[in-house]
Amino acid sequence: MDSRSRLWMLAVGAVAIVAGDACHFANDANKSDSAPPLAPGTGGAPNRGGAPGTGGATDRDGASGLGGASGLGGASSSGSCPPTTKDATLTWIEKTINVGGSSRQYYQWLPQAYDGNRHYQVLYEFPGCSTDPDPQNNHPPTQTQSGTEAIHIRMRAAAECWDLSKSGVEFPYFDAVVAAVESTLCTDPKRRFATGYSSGAFMAHYLACWRGAMLRGVATIAGGYGPVPPTNCTGNVAALLIQDADDQTVPPWKTISARDDHIARDGCDPNAPTPPFDPPPCQEYSGCKPGYPVVWCETHGQDHSSQPDLSAPAFWHFLSTLP
Repeated sequence: MDSRSRLWMLAVGAVAIVAGDACHFANDANKSDSAPPLAPGTGGAPNRGGAPGTGGATDRDGASGLGGASGLGGASSSGSCPPTTKDATLTWIEKTINVGGSSRQYYQWLPQAYDGNRHYQVLYEFPGCSTDPDPQNNHPPTQTQSGTEAIHIRMRAAAECWDLSKSGVEFPYFDAVVAAVESTLCTDPKRRFATGYSSGAFMAHYLACWRGAMLRGVATIAGGYGPVPPTNCTGNVAALLIQDADDQTVPPWKTISARDDHIARDGCDPNAPTPPFDPPPCQEYSGCKPGYPVVWCETHGQDHSSQPDLSAPAFWHFLSTLP
């Protein structure tokens, strides 16, 4: 981390506790998704053993590995759809909505051959902190994995990082974006997903608690719960969490805290064997409620990288195969 980022982190230290520690992650890493959307990736591969790492890999654009695999499910035969949009496919389109009197942006990605009569699963994606002019790009490029099977909605924080306070601006923003998306596109409300990196991972897990009844699953990397975990959660949410053991920005215990909460809420057995889950090094907990798995992926030597070669295919494989 450069000296500018360290100074910024010190300046906001007092605010971070109120915001659930999200603002510790200014300029979380180099942007995960800044190249043309379908460019192949070259970095962020996991290291599954050996000595602790000495520094994180720099994020690269795009993703490789399990690319383009068609997901299972994602379509519904019931419910009517809004009039078919004329928006372009395979590109990010900026949308503006009014939330509590303020203009907010989100970014829409439609799959190739978008069908206005098919109910698509939707990934709501929360990027890490960034001072970049396009902060929404600081997220693994999951759109390179989903083929024709999903709509992707890239979210944008009101500030550099996500405000995790329950009475703050971000939860009404999420509600407003979901309402806007579902009033203009053909979606399956039973297959709403949240994904996130770093500060965005914290936001996704707080949503999985306070908006759990709205979400089917969550998949994140490098983030979990802040020093004051959320309480009074609603609903059950399937969860995949990736965390590097050598992360110098987000201490692993914060992600472990969120993982253990999902294990408890989804009725998993924390002491039972954890069989492997594709891709490695992921492992799935046993005994979870049917349809609500919890998957843990611990890497080493990647520091605070978003590891797009691991996270993008892992996110999509996990979410798309939920029943």
